[in-house]
Amino acid sequence: MTTDIASRIPGRSVHSYDLLDEAVDTYGLTRAQAHGDIHAFLAQIVDIDGDDTILATEPMRPELLVDNPRDLDVYCWLTISDETADAIREALAAAYGEQ
Repeated sequence: MTTDIASRIPGRSVHSYDLLDEAVDTYGLTRAQAHGDIHAFLAQIVDIDGDDTILATEPMRPELLVDNPRDLDVYCWLTISDETADAIREALAAAYGEQ
């Protein structure tokens, strides 16, 4: 099985996804803080396990790759394994403790 998370563009809006909502609800983090932490932990996992940790990257709005006259940011869904998502959950629990 796999888990999708939204790509990260610092200083921009945060798109909703299940792992983000779970982190916000469990630890009382802001959406921006939870999203940043998820990506920080993902980056650590990628450093250890390699770029293959991210199984797929799909644009949320693929039409912007073809025609983007207003130069909008192109956000993507990043697909990771459930094992990687569980490692991120464990890192969040270690950082913030079960509440």
